[in-house]
Amino acid sequence: MQRKWILLSFVGGLVVIASLAGFYLVRRTGAQPLQAGLRQFPSTLSPQLPYDVNAAQIEAMMAEVHPQNGGEYSPHDTELVLKAQREFDILSWQAFLALNWPQQSYESPQSSFNATSGQPLWSYWVPIEKIFLPNGARPQFPWNPAQQVKDAATNGISLTMTKAAWRQQASASDNFQAFSGPLVDQNGKWARYEAMVNPEEYEYLYKNELYSIDGQIRFSNRDVNQSEVAMPLNSGDKKHGSIEIKLSWKELGPNDDRSRFYTKRVRVELSEPTNGGPPQYRTIDAGLVGMHIAMRTESSPEWIWSTFEQIDNVRQNPLEHGGLSHANFMNPALKNVPVNVLPAKNGDCTNGTNCQTWYENLTTTPVQTSRVQVPLQHGLNPIDDKISEAVAELNKQVQALLHSQGSVFQYYELIGTQWPVHKFAPAYAGGQGSAPESITNKTPGDVVPVFLVNTTMETYFQKGGQNAGCLEQDDRLPDNCTADNTPVSGTESCVGCHYSAGIATGWKRDMNGNPVIVNGVKQPIYGENGHFGRSAHASFSWMLQIETSKQNLGAEASVPARKRFSMHTPNRQP
Repeated sequence: MQRKWILLSFVGGLVVIASLAGFYLVRRTGAQPLQAGLRQFPSTLSPQLPYDVNAAQIEAMMAEVHPQNGGEYSPHDTELVLKAQREFDILSWQAFLALNWPQQSYESPQSSFNATSGQPLWSYWVPIEKIFLPNGARPQFPWNPAQQVKDAATNGISLTMTKAAWRQQASASDNFQAFSGPLVDQNGKWARYEAMVNPEEYEYLYKNELYSIDGQIRFSNRDVNQSEVAMPLNSGDKKHGSIEIKLSWKELGPNDDRSRFYTKRVRVELSEPTNGGPPQYRTIDAGLVGMHIAMRTESSPEWIWSTFEQIDNVRQNPLEHGGLSHANFMNPALKNVPVNVLPAKNGDCTNGTNCQTWYENLTTTPVQTSRVQVPLQHGLNPIDDKISEAVAELNKQVQALLHSQGSVFQYYELIGTQWPVHKFAPAYAGGQGSAPESITNKTPGDVVPVFLVNTTMETYFQKGGQNAGCLEQDDRLPDNCTADNTPVSGTESCVGCHYSAGIATGWKRDMNGNPVIVNGVKQPIYGENGHFGRSAHASFSWMLQIETSKQNLGAEASVPARKRFSMHTPNRQP
C-alpha cells in the first residue's frame, strides 16, 4: 500500500503531517543547499527563440528517475530532476528575452536587446481575437506578421473585447482573469490581458477549422485516430512547435516608477454599461506585469509552461538609492486584510441583486494580492521548495546580466517552469481517497513543480487549505462520484488547469433529442461526453473552448457527438 501524506495544520512553526502509518512533525527550516552542478545562464544574450531543450539528454536523465512509494524522490532522483529543471528554466528565460527582443522586421532582430526602435517579436504573432471571429467566420490565412505590426502602428494597440464578452465569460484578451473576474491594482485600476499564438499554431488551427464551433464538431467526429487535438511539436531546430503567450498589463499611475516597467501606449475597452450605445474606450500607459509562455515540444508534449512577473507585483523591493519600491497589487500596511478575494459583482443586476458581472467604475477597491506559498507536503509536492530555490538563484544571474546592460527587464523574474519528468506518463484518476496521486499526477507526464501560478493571472486560484478533490480547476470526476474530501494545502498550476480544456463535440439535447435552446441559441457540448473540459481534448489550450463559446452558433453538425476517450492520456488507476 502506498503511503499517503496529507498536511493537517501548522503548530508553532511545525508542519503536522499525517500518513497512513501515523503522525509526523516536520520542522520548517530554511532552504537546504542546492545540489552542485546546475548550469549557469549563458553570459551572452541571444535573440534566437529556442526550439526545445536537448530532448535526448533530458529523456536519458529522466529514465533514471523513479519516485518511491508515497511520491518521494531519492537524493539521486532529486539531483537529476533539479539538473533537468535548470535546463527548462534557462529555456524559459531565453524564450522570454527572445520574445521581447526588438525586431527590425519579422524574425529579423535588432543587434542589441536595448535597441530603442523596433517592436518585440510577440507583436508580430496572431492575436486570438483575429482567430475566433464573430459567427465563426473564416479568419485570414496565411498570416501576415508585417501587416499586424503596421496596423498596430496605424490604429494603435488595443486591449479590447469582442462583442459583449465581458458580460458572459472571461476571454483571454480582455479585462477579467480566466474563470473569475477583475484584478484591481493599488491605484484602483483594472489589470488587462491579451493573448496570441505563433504562426505555426495558427496554421494548425486554421487548417483544421478549429476557429469555430461547427469546425470543432466536425473535427471531433472524425475517425477516432484523427479526432484528438494535437498541437504541433517542434521539428528539431528547424521549425517551432505551438507557442501561446498571455500578457498582463497594469495602468501606470503617478506613483508608479515607469523605469521599472516595459511599457506600451494602449487603448482599452471599459467594462461599463453602454445604454445601447457603442462601447467606451480609454487610452492608457500600460506596464507589463506578467507573461505566460507555453511551448509544445518534442521533449514536452504536455507543453513547457513558463511564467514571469514584474518583481514589484506582490512585494516591495529595495531601491538603489534607498527606500522601497511601490508594490503593484498589495499594500504592506494592511496586515489583516484577507488576500486574493474576488470583488463582489455589481453590474447587470436585477432589482439591485443577482448581479451578473462587474462594472469598472464601481469596482475600484484594490485587491490585496499575495503569492500563497504552499508548504512542503511529503508525497504531494516533495521537491517544489528545492525548485523554487534554484529558480531564485538563476533569476539573480539573469537580472545581474540585464542590469549590466541597463535593460528594463532586470525588473522581471521567472516564477517557475513546469515540464514533464516522464512524457506520456498517464494521469491518475480523481475520487475519494485518491490524494496525493490525483494531485501530483492530475495531468499526464509526471509534471514538476506540482504548483505554479502567476499572481496577476491566477490570483483567485490560490485557495491554500482545501479538499484534495476537486482541487481548483479539476472537472474529471464522473457523474455521481464522491469528491476527495481529504484536507490538503494547494493552489493550481498552469498545466493542471489547461489539462481540463476541451473542444466542442456536439450540441446539447433534451430527453426527446431536440437541441437545447438558451436565450435563442443552441448550447454546445465541450469535452468528453459533454462534461466541462475532461481530459485533454484541446491539447491543453483553453482558447478553443472559451473563445468559440462567445460566437453566435451556426448550423448543427450533421454527425451527432459520440462517446470519446483520449488515446494518449489514459487515467492511471489507484
